[in-house]
Amino acid sequence: MVLNFLFLVIIYLAPQFSWGFSPERTEAYKKQALQSQLARSSQWLSLGHYRQRLFGSYYSPIRGNFFISPQGAKDPQAELLATIDFLFSDKTDKNQGQCRYLARMSWLKKELTLAPEDILPCPERDRWKAQLGVTEAHLIFAASDLSSAASSFGHTFLKFHNPKNIGKLELLDYGVNYAAITGTEDGALYAIKGLFGSYPGAYSMQPYHQKIREYTNLEGRDLWEYKLHLNPDEVAFILDHLLELEGSYAPYYFADDNCSAQILELIEVAKPDLGLTAEFHDVVIPIDTVKVLNDKWMLDGEKVRSSLQAEWHTRYAHLNFLQRGAVKEIIKDNSLSEPAYRSLTAKEKAESLEASLSYLALTEYRDQKNKKDEKYSLSLERAKLGAITNPVQIPSPKSPLTSLDASAFYLGIGQDQSVDFYSLKWRRGFHDLLSDDSGITPFSQLDFLSFDLRYRPTRQNWDLQQIVLLNIITTYPWTEFEHPISWKIDVGTEPKLAPYFNGGIGAGVDVALPQAARWNIFAITENDHLADDVNPHLGVESLLVNKWTEHIRSLLDAKYLYSFSEQKSLGEFTLGMSYSLHKIEYRLEGELRDNQNSWQNSWKLSVIF
Repeated sequence: MVLNFLFLVIIYLAPQFSWGFSPERTEAYKKQALQSQLARSSQWLSLGHYRQRLFGSYYSPIRGNFFISPQGAKDPQAELLATIDFLFSDKTDKNQGQCRYLARMSWLKKELTLAPEDILPCPERDRWKAQLGVTEAHLIFAASDLSSAASSFGHTFLKFHNPKNIGKLELLDYGVNYAAITGTEDGALYAIKGLFGSYPGAYSMQPYHQKIREYTNLEGRDLWEYKLHLNPDEVAFILDHLLELEGSYAPYYFADDNCSAQILELIEVAKPDLGLTAEFHDVVIPIDTVKVLNDKWMLDGEKVRSSLQAEWHTRYAHLNFLQRGAVKEIIKDNSLSEPAYRSLTAKEKAESLEASLSYLALTEYRDQKNKKDEKYSLSLERAKLGAITNPVQIPSPKSPLTSLDASAFYLGIGQDQSVDFYSLKWRRGFHDLLSDDSGITPFSQLDFLSFDLRYRPTRQNWDLQQIVLLNIITTYPWTEFEHPISWKIDVGTEPKLAPYFNGGIGAGVDVALPQAARWNIFAITENDHLADDVNPHLGVESLLVNKWTEHIRSLLDAKYLYSFSEQKSLGEFTLGMSYSLHKIEYRLEGELRDNQNSWQNSWKLSVIF
C-alpha cells in the first residue's frame, strides 16, 4: 500500500523535476531580452562583431558557422532571439549549445533571470581552461618588415599569460593571432588579393615560443610586449569568445580589416565601451592601434624582445678588422686553425667565437638547416677560454609609443627658383627617411597616398604640386656574409596630375658615424610625364642617411641621370635635416637641380604633426 502511494507521488511530481528546458521559460527569457533591448547593447554588438552602417543598419564580417540565425550577420536582434532559443532548447545538444557559445551564455547569465536548472555545466571546457591557467593578456607588436607586403606596417597579436610561467617559462604561454590564410601565393597576386579582401582571415592559437621563432628568429623583427589592463574574468571572457569563433572566418583586407583591427575587436569583447575600433575610419596601421590602446590607459609596462638579427649585427659591429676576418674563416671553413684566428688575443678569440655562434643561430633558423654540430664544437672552444668577455648590450629599439602618428600634416614655407610659396601637405601614412624610426624599420621609407599643395603669393592661388601613390625605399647593409639587395619604387603625379614612375636597385653599408648611418648606391630610372612621350632617364644615386642623435636625422642625396632620347645629363642634389620632439617634427630641406644647363634651387622649412 505504501509502495503504491510513493509510486503515485513520484509519477505526479516527475514533470517538475525532470531534466529539460521549459518552452515557457525560454519564451520568458526572450521577452526579458526584448524589454531590456539587449540586442542594442554594446556587449552584444561586440560579441557579434557588428558594425553600424551610415544609416543605422548593422552588419558583421564574420562568416562560417558563427551565427545561428540565417539573418544573424545583419540583424543583432534576430541573432539574440535565435541564441536564446538555441541555448535553452531540448533539441540542442549540450556541447553544441551552452558549451559551444560560452561567452554568449556567460553574458546572458548576467543579463537575464535564468532558472538554475537551465544552466548546464561544461566540464570539458572548464578543465581545458584550468590547464591553460591564463589570467593575463598581453599585446605584442612586431616591427614592420618591408621585405613582405603583408608585414610592411607591422603586426599585432595577443599573448595569454599563465602567471606560473615565470622567466623563460613564459615561452610556454600561448599567442593568439589573426592572419590571412594565403596558402603559398606570393608576389603581385598576393598583394592585389589582400587589398581586395580575397583571402579569409581567422584567429589561431599557438605556443608563444613558436611566435617568437617566427618573428624574432626567422624574420628578424623586434617585438614589444605590453600587459593589457584586463582582469582575469575579462581574459577568460575573451578566451570563451575565441572558442565561439572556432570554425569561422572573415574577409581579410590588408589596409583596414587586418590583424590589428580584429585584435582591437577581440579586446572590445571584454571592454565593449572603450570604442577602440571607432578610432579608425579607413586604414588601420598596427603601430597606431598600439598608441590608441595606450591613450585609453589599456597598456601597462613595456618589454622589448630583440631579434637574433639585432644580436648578430651588434656583435659584428663590435669586432675589429682582424676579428671579422677570423669570423669569416670560422663560418665559411668551419676551422679554427686559419691564420686570422690564430693571430688574435684570447679575448678577441672569445668575441669572435661568440659572434660566430650568434651568426650560426641566426642562419639555422633562417635557412632551416641543422647546425648543432658546428655550434657545439665552437661552444667547446669558447668555454676553454673562460669568462673574459663583457656581455654585449644590444641597443634597445625605440618604443613605438614615441613615434609620430602615421597620418600627418606638413605646414611649410619656402622658395622655388626665387618664388616664395606656402606648402600644405597631408600624408596618410606611414613614414619617410627623415622620420623618427620608433617601431619601424630603420633607414626605410613607406609613404602612401600623400597630397602636396602650394600657394604662391605672386599668383594668389593654390596649385597641386604632387600626389604620391606609393613611395618605398628599403635598404639593407652588406656584411662579409650577406649581400642583400636594396630597392626603391616611387609612383605618383608631379607637377599637378602628370604621372611619373621611378625605381632603382642597389646596395648599402652601415657607416661608422655617430649613432647610426647607412650609405646606399642605386642604379635608378626616372620616368616623368608618362602621359606624353616616354622619356626614360637612367643613372646612379648616392644616398646617405644619418641618425646623429635620438632626435636629429639628416639625408644627403645626389643623382646623376642621362636621357638617351634627349642625349643630355641631369644632376640633382638634396639635403634634408629633421628634428623631432614630443611627436612634432621640424624639417629643413633644400634641393639643387641641373635643368637644361641652368641650376635651379629650392628650399622648404616644414613643421609636421
